[in-house]
Amino acid sequence: MDPRSRTLNPGRTRNAPSHDEATTGPVGRAPGAWPVLGHTAPLLRRPLHFVTSLAGHGDVVRLQLGALPFYALTHPKLVQHVLVDGARDFTRGRLFEKASLFLGEGLAASSGKVHRRARRALQPAFHHQHLPAYTDLMLQAAESVVTPWRPGRVIAVDRAMNDLSLGVLANTLLPTGLDTHARTEFHQALPVLTRGMMVRILLPEWWARVPVASNRRFDRARRTMDRVIGEAIAAHRRSGRDRGDMLSLLLMQRDAEGRGLTDQQVHDHVTSLAVAGVETTAATLAWFFHELGRHREIEERVHAEVDTVLGGRPPRLEDLPALAFTSRVIMETLRRYPPWMITRRATAPARLGTVTVPGGAEILYSPYALHHDPRWFRDPQRFDPDRWLPDRAREVPKGAFIPFGSGGYKCIGDTFALAEMAVVAATVCRRWRLRPVPGKRIRRVARGNIHPDRLPMVAEAR
Repeated sequence: MDPRSRTLNPGRTRNAPSHDEATTGPVGRAPGAWPVLGHTAPLLRRPLHFVTSLAGHGDVVRLQLGALPFYALTHPKLVQHVLVDGARDFTRGRLFEKASLFLGEGLAASSGKVHRRARRALQPAFHHQHLPAYTDLMLQAAESVVTPWRPGRVIAVDRAMNDLSLGVLANTLLPTGLDTHARTEFHQALPVLTRGMMVRILLPEWWARVPVASNRRFDRARRTMDRVIGEAIAAHRRSGRDRGDMLSLLLMQRDAEGRGLTDQQVHDHVTSLAVAGVETTAATLAWFFHELGRHREIEERVHAEVDTVLGGRPPRLEDLPALAFTSRVIMETLRRYPPWMITRRATAPARLGTVTVPGGAEILYSPYALHHDPRWFRDPQRFDPDRWLPDRAREVPKGAFIPFGSGGYKCIGDTFALAEMAVVAATVCRRWRLRPVPGKRIRRVARGNIHPDRLPMVAEAR
């Protein structure tokens, strides 16, 4: 029987056990727990192996992160229920609560009413009417990064895409608030913050007080981010001008009673957008060029399409729908390198397939594991952009492809990010080929998304 045809019956139950009682139904058990740390150690040591191995133990798998039990969901129908169909019974959970210690009431970590209020505050900034102006700023950031390239030069593509994505953020969100020095500080602090957040989220609270070098680096990065963003907000308030950027939209907002956002609320939103948007988009773009370098025939199709659509000129927003194959390459990159672990919490007893989890249960699911499960994607290790042709894409079950999440917590900037990736891809590909450095092995590093450890590539002029 095709495993994709298995019938599950997610739904709500009022007669489930309390939080201290066992779940009902066949719950798989993850092997390899350590004393005290549980599965935290194997999760941190080999995160991608760990999350992809869970499907072999069932559709619902129990594991321990420290002393806290989690229920990992490995079937897309269950994930779809938690994110969309039964979303009213789930909040974002403990790991997001720990992230909120660093991100405050920003969109990336908040839940429930706080998240809905934050989403309402940010929604106008992502309205489609702003996308043409944003596209021009994306193009400026892309051109500023690739213009200094020279034929034969080895480009650190991972760093270049981080520079580019940071430039997009600076152009659209903080155009007047970051001078050259502040941008450098921001750029240096952001990856330290995102890496350190994941470690602090997964490890017990006492770890943050251990005087090790990684904790000191994290604390310095956090102070730097707070200072740079605070100075940018203060400068924008002093100017009193609407510059048509995201920060202006945030500062000018008023609720029904005429109240605006406080500096702290604006700070939390900016930090949240930076953490959620800069490194994730940069990593996807880096992997995009890595995959083109590995697959010459795919690269040739992208270049031919870019040449045909653009005719040698820079891309515009109206060009993006015609870049159909390039968009499929981006989609396949998102499938291969998505977020690796996300959590939710059941607010009431909930039935997930044949398992009833108690109210308060912590839920875990992995977009990376779902995207690499052969039950939902044939030959999942193969990089195949044409699996996103309309007829084939319709075969993917709901909940199996979620690079931006789904439901009420879906990424608010998904359209923005897809436009940015397409603009950057077209800008680079109309002028350059990027070739792998012979003998260089590229390792995958799990932070929020999957990042290359280092990605040097040789620039060849077209």
